[in-house]
Amino acid sequence: MVKCGSKVYASTDIDVDAADNCCEDNGGDIYMICAGIDYSCDRTWAGKHPLDTRPAWEMRQDLGRRCSANVYPIFNQQSTIDGVTSMIEQVGAKVGPDDWFIFYYTGHGDQLADDDNEEADGKDSAFCLLGPDRNTEPRQEVWLRDDDFAKAITENVTRDAKILVLADCCHSGTIMDLNRPCWDEGDFRALSISGCTDKQTSAGTGKGGMFSRALTRAIQDCCQELEEGYSVGEVYNRTLQKYQEYKQPGHTQSITINCSGGLMPKDLKLPLAPDEGYVTKANTTLRGINVTK
Repeated sequence: MVKCGSKVYASTDIDVDAADNCCEDNGGDIYMICAGIDYSCDRTWAGKHPLDTRPAWEMRQDLGRRCSANVYPIFNQQSTIDGVTSMIEQVGAKVGPDDWFIFYYTGHGDQLADDDNEEADGKDSAFCLLGPDRNTEPRQEVWLRDDDFAKAITENVTRDAKILVLADCCHSGTIMDLNRPCWDEGDFRALSISGCTDKQTSAGTGKGGMFSRALTRAIQDCCQELEEGYSVGEVYNRTLQKYQEYKQPGHTQSITINCSGGLMPKDLKLPLAPDEGYVTKANTTLRGINVTK
């Protein structure tokens, strides 16, 4: 499915135009928040074992540092509504024109009944965060809704920055809620890549989510093969390919990309272009995972 309107471009499981000859590359610093939860502090959600988020969370931090990004990690008990939104406010204050603001999340995602009658399906996508007592309930109070997430970013990150959200969680297709007026009014350059649609679940592997693994492999390929850099669209296309190569039998998740008003996936060059050392470490981390080709 591909849609292209005056406000939001979206593609799900279909290659996008990734031509990089018109890629915008104005440099700028990279500010990257890496948020993760394994729910080891909430046995109701963790079950017998914590969620397998830590390997991907650590890999994303390593990726950022190898790209000279300013990395801000938060994990488990720090991942409350106040913790996440305060971090967005703190980091957003540092972001200047043409800088990159990147937000990565790995954990549970779900849906809540829409509380402002703005969602066509009557549901808000949400990050399943923790409360002050380290529990995920009551969900109506401790989960971060998509509209509140969008508000936190648009109120704290300059409109002249470039914004990218990477969401490895269930029900995350529209987690940025780019149809909200706050994005259009600010004329933001914002994109998101999510591990699945709003109606789907995202699979884990024991060493990170399927989406995070596919994204890691895609970036490895790009940095080895494309010396002049690569667009966000190129990374998205290769992430689709890697997911298909390594997907688990019996489970399907449709990786989704969304772009704000008039922006296209080919328009921005992804700043995450690591050195060979990252490729080596990524291969070591991913080696030994049971996959079905």
